[in-house]
Amino acid sequence: MNWIKINDQPLSKNNTSGERVIVEKNSDAIPPIFKGTTKLAAKLSRVAFVLVDINSKKNWVNRLAEHHLIEGDIFGVHYKTYEHYALAWPVSDREYVLEATWLLDLNNKFPNAKLVLSSTNHNKYPLRKDRVRGLLHRLEFHLKEVGPETTEIMVEIKVDPKGKLPPFLADIIQKSWPLTTLRALHKELNQSEDKHTLFM
Repeated sequence: MNWIKINDQPLSKNNTSGERVIVEKNSDAIPPIFKGTTKLAAKLSRVAFVLVDINSKKNWVNRLAEHHLIEGDIFGVHYKTYEHYALAWPVSDREYVLEATWLLDLNNKFPNAKLVLSSTNHNKYPLRKDRVRGLLHRLEFHLKEVGPETTEIMVEIKVDPKGKLPPFLADIIQKSWPLTTLRALHKELNQSEDKHTLFM
């Protein structure tokens, strides 16, 4: 894939000498794919928990208004969820029905895990007239434990928000998503560890 670096910013806005977030774009794909990479000062198991825990996600996922488990176990290998995002006028709210799968490799010197999410359908959540049903082609969180308290994370997203959102506006929103998301995840992990019950 032809990746082009489009941003290089500190992970923490207040600490320019710490870890950085590298954001890249692949325009060969339609819609384009964006990815962000950084290192987080937390164990892999704790990062994994924060990625799926519903209470935690409400703190760090931008504009997430509703998050419901549809099938499976949120802390299991495979599950389905519904997500509703409240967007600012005049952009219509978006909703997604998603299925998620964990792929684990704990046998290497550096354990790693990957959370893969994509759009699906479910009869409990038919299309609504007051929300646009977006299409998430793929969202992946790659986690690699590179130290006792350090996890390397790479997030990659390919999404079609659908609706009447102009392509240039969708591009602006999506290219800022990796940096915004990784900064918010970093902020959540800086909260008390007691908030995050480890499950791995």
